[in-house]
Amino acid sequence: MTSIIPDISGLNLSNHFARNSSNSSLHARGSRNMLAQQETPRTSMQQEERKPRIIINKMILTNFKSYFGKQEIGPFHKSFSAIVGPNGSGKSNVIDALLFVFGYRANKMRQTRLSELIHSSQGCENLDSCTVEIHFEKIIDLPGLDNFEVVPQSQLVISRQAYRNNTNKYFINHQHSNYTEVTNLLKKEGIDLDHKRFLILQGEVESISLMKPKAPNEHEDGLLEYLEDIIGTAKYKVSIEEANEKLESLNEERSEKLNRTKIVEKEKQSLEAKKKEAEDYMRDENSLALKKSIIYQKRLLECKNAIEISTGEVNKLKDELREEEEKHAQIKQDNKDLEDKYEEFTEAYQEFEEEVNEILKELANYEKEDIILGERKNHAISKRKKVLKEISADNNRLSEAKTAVKFNEQDKVDQMKEMSHLERSLGDHEIELETIRESLKGKTEVYLTQIEEKQRELSPWSEKINAKQSAIDIAQSEYDFLKERIDSIKKDLEQAEETIVSLQETHRTKEQEILSSKNRIIAIKQEILQIDAKLKDCLRQQENLRSNLADARQRVDEAKGLLQSLQSRDKILSSLTKLKNNGRIKGFHDRLGNLGVIEDKYDIAISTACPALNHIVVDTVDVGQTCIEYLRRNNLGRAMFILLDKLPAMNMHPIPTPENVPRLFDLVRPKEDRFAPAFYSVLKDTLVAKNLQQANRIAFGKTRWRVVTLDGKLIDKSGTMSGGGTKAIRGAMNSKFSSDMTPEIVEKLEQERNHLDEQWKKFNEEIRSLESQLREKKDELRNLELDLSKLEMDSNACVRRISDTEKRISDLRQQNKPNIEVVSRMEQLRMQMDSLTQELEKLKRQSSKIEEEIKGLRDKILEAGGDKLRTQKFKVDQVKEQIAMTNERIIKSQVAKSKAEKDIAKFENSLSKNKRELEEWDNEINRLTEESQQKAETARSIRAKADESKSILEDKRIELDKIKEELDEKTEIINDIRAFELEIKNKLEDSERSLLEHKDTEDKWKNALRSLSLHDISDDEEQDEFQLYTDDELDAMSENTILGEIKILEEKIKNADPNLSVLEQYRNAEKEYILRAKDLEVITTKCDERKKEYDCLRKQRLEEFMHGFTLISQKLKEMYQMITIGGNAELECCDSLDPFSEGIIFSVMPPKKSWKNISNLSGGEKTLSSLALVFALHHYKPTPLYVMDEIDAALDFRNVSIVANYIKERTKDAQFIVISLRNNMFELADRLIGVHKFNDKTESVTMNPYAVEIMLEG
Repeated sequence: MTSIIPDISGLNLSNHFARNSSNSSLHARGSRNMLAQQETPRTSMQQEERKPRIIINKMILTNFKSYFGKQEIGPFHKSFSAIVGPNGSGKSNVIDALLFVFGYRANKMRQTRLSELIHSSQGCENLDSCTVEIHFEKIIDLPGLDNFEVVPQSQLVISRQAYRNNTNKYFINHQHSNYTEVTNLLKKEGIDLDHKRFLILQGEVESISLMKPKAPNEHEDGLLEYLEDIIGTAKYKVSIEEANEKLESLNEERSEKLNRTKIVEKEKQSLEAKKKEAEDYMRDENSLALKKSIIYQKRLLECKNAIEISTGEVNKLKDELREEEEKHAQIKQDNKDLEDKYEEFTEAYQEFEEEVNEILKELANYEKEDIILGERKNHAISKRKKVLKEISADNNRLSEAKTAVKFNEQDKVDQMKEMSHLERSLGDHEIELETIRESLKGKTEVYLTQIEEKQRELSPWSEKINAKQSAIDIAQSEYDFLKERIDSIKKDLEQAEETIVSLQETHRTKEQEILSSKNRIIAIKQEILQIDAKLKDCLRQQENLRSNLADARQRVDEAKGLLQSLQSRDKILSSLTKLKNNGRIKGFHDRLGNLGVIEDKYDIAISTACPALNHIVVDTVDVGQTCIEYLRRNNLGRAMFILLDKLPAMNMHPIPTPENVPRLFDLVRPKEDRFAPAFYSVLKDTLVAKNLQQANRIAFGKTRWRVVTLDGKLIDKSGTMSGGGTKAIRGAMNSKFSSDMTPEIVEKLEQERNHLDEQWKKFNEEIRSLESQLREKKDELRNLELDLSKLEMDSNACVRRISDTEKRISDLRQQNKPNIEVVSRMEQLRMQMDSLTQELEKLKRQSSKIEEEIKGLRDKILEAGGDKLRTQKFKVDQVKEQIAMTNERIIKSQVAKSKAEKDIAKFENSLSKNKRELEEWDNEINRLTEESQQKAETARSIRAKADESKSILEDKRIELDKIKEELDEKTEIINDIRAFELEIKNKLEDSERSLLEHKDTEDKWKNALRSLSLHDISDDEEQDEFQLYTDDELDAMSENTILGEIKILEEKIKNADPNLSVLEQYRNAEKEYILRAKDLEVITTKCDERKKEYDCLRKQRLEEFMHGFTLISQKLKEMYQMITIGGNAELECCDSLDPFSEGIIFSVMPPKKSWKNISNLSGGEKTLSSLALVFALHHYKPTPLYVMDEIDAALDFRNVSIVANYIKERTKDAQFIVISLRNNMFELADRLIGVHKFNDKTESVTMNPYAVEIMLEG
């Protein structure tokens, strides 16, 4: 710093620029006229349109490394900014701040952990985080040193924050982001973060000189890899390696396929001779097949003629059967209509019966509800009567209480009047008595004085006696009132107990009736179950009987048909049998189906699976030929014969079968054992399955089987299915030998059928009777259940009334329980009365002596006064006694009135409560009455509907019985008709069986014809083909000649011993040879394509690399010559043909020296050479930002000046930030950032040298 501004330190410009760095002229935007006038020619810009480029405007460091607090570094110049300061002041920390924001790890910033990047000078050890913000913006350069235009809205702030826990966060424009978004954004703006070409740190320049021509392994870098990364051809390395691996793999595969092709070709050539021998043999087989084809066609012609004859017979019988069916079609239709009608009517009857039952259930529910309503109504009426009774009693008691009040009030008034009258009368009598006494004063004064004294003495006792007597009367009155109330509750309790006894008796009676009804219901249900079980048993027996009757009828029909068949055999079998009986032929047995028997259930199965049962069995060929000649001579038709002596030896022993199903042959019981081979020859190992599902499982298992089902569906070994349909084939074999069938047996079978028919009719009658009993019992059960429901409701009502009464008794008993207060009061009153009475008696005893003395004195006075005084005294005493009695009556009236007034209040409350309860019960009775009327109306309607439905149901049942009787009659007629039709059908079945046999024989010869095949011998010769001949052509051919030729060919083929498998081997070898050749051709084509792809990638890599390499090499030479002024440098390929094999050599010829490898140069020469290469690479692929850290450390002042001037020139299109301590370098900078450290805390000062220069000059 001091070397730059030594003479202006007194101006204190540093503080000025630092304080105003955000708004000073250092941020010069747009046109700066003052600086534009000072432009030098080397910094002038051409007047041309420039593209926007990104620059760093400033950096803000917060607690980052040596920077404490918030420190702003910048603004940087758009072109060349230099960071200067003494060693250790924190210059390189600026570059670390850049690397920190660009996402580098802590070790790239000379630290082991992110937390170590946080500032930690003395006194600042506990900072939580550090932050670095880099402010970018895009500018368009304008003419002039500092002139540029900021692209609107191009400002960009990228920041990163690290924390003590070694975590960090990224921000873009102060919004949370992440490493990927930040690096992608920077790469998008042209900052090369992959190869770090924007950054040259201390010592990295020299490291270029230490690079080997090519990396020794994939974990290191050589000069070749360094250049490939810059040029961009490194991307081809993986693709080329993958292509080479695929090519090598394909070449190995091609070699393998080529060897296999040669082996197969040799194998094919070795089979040629044996192949010719086998082809000759196959030509003979082809000739034999052609001859057999003619014979088979002749046999087919014979079958065709026989089929025409049988078809005529079948059509004739079908016409006869159709006429018979048409004739009786109406009867059958009527019977079918009647069956449908019966079925439909039965269904309708059952549905209607269910509807009737539903109606009856509904009616029962309504009746049950009506009973419940009646019971509730009766209960309400009972309650109402009880309330009315209580109201009446309350009214009476209230009236009595009111009368008692009036009476006692009036009595009190009357007694008071009487008392007044008596008191006046007493006064008069006492005056008169006093007058008499005054007249006798002389005689009685002594006595009177004594009496007055005694009366004064008696007066306190009299008052006490009167008070005690009054208290006794009042207590007695209250005691009587309480006792009367208790007696009333006892009376109510006794009445309630009498009521509950009556209700319990009624409940017991109802329970007995319920138990009786339940027992009856159980008995009825048991009877219903018994009848129902008996009915079901009858129905089951009826079903069995129906099946047995149908079987019996079928047996009768079959027996008749068999007997008729025996009596009228077809003409061929009859004619041959007649010959046998006449002794004209020997060795004739019978039709094969007549020589064995099988159970009836297998009739359809064996009739379907074995049409050959109609073949005729003879002993020898001669017997068969004799029969054929006889039939031909008499024009009786054709027949198929089984020759017992020509049957080969066969293994007829039982065999294991899938799912243990029976073999049809094992189910046949031959008439004689010698006929068993004949049966086996036509049946073979045909199996019998229950149904088609089982047949499919068996037929298509691991081993193919020929399987027939019980209902006539046949699956051949080939998988074809036949048989089935609406009309099954039957009757080819019987369950009895024909000789066993006689008219007597037929008659016996008819008797069995008639017996079963009679049983059937009896069962029908019994079933109808049981059904009638079942209906009656069910009706009875419904009525009993309804009655039971009523009884249960009555019983429940009794239970409720008992419960209510018990509750009332409980309440009354609770009331009747001695109320502690009442009992205590009564006891208290009783004790009080006893005590008062005792006290009264005591007082009377105590005062009796005085009274006796007074009485004696009075007697003396009376004696002295004579009768007059005695009379007057009696009057006075009498009035006093009346006064006492009146006074007592007044007290009693007062007590009675008080009691009556209390009763009035009590009875009025009770009356009001009972009236409200009466109103509630009246409302409830009215509601129940209305609801009961509605239910009754509905029940009447339902009852009427039920009665009507029952009547209709009975009519329907009668009609159903009539239809059933009519149906049974018509069924008898139909059975007779069917028997006759069955006879025709049996004949038709025989004819159809014969036709089917001929067709089967025809199919057999067709299959034989189809089974013939011609060998495809060679593609080089014309192949033989089968020919179909006309009927005339076949008749014209000699059968014996053809058979002779066949015999010769068979003998020749029999004696030949070719190896036919060699043909297959030869064909396989030839196919394999062709396949191998094709595979070889395909893999060869793939190899060529992959080689072409591999060569194309290598060529593309080489061309692109050499193009870039040439440009870089040329620029390197220019850079080195410019830097060294006369020296030379170039990049050379170790292998001129393949630069990627040995790598790149960096050769240098310093000025006035010979060519040397860069590794052999001095330190300064290595630095210059490496810088020349770096500048060449920058020229080849420029970046908008370059950061260099003391790249000039190893250069002398001359070379520093050269490098600095080059950098100055390059700053026209890029921003350079250079850390340098060499004045030759930083004096050329457009902006200086001074860094200094104080107290281990770094600060920075930014200044514009040109602005300072202008200020100093000014």
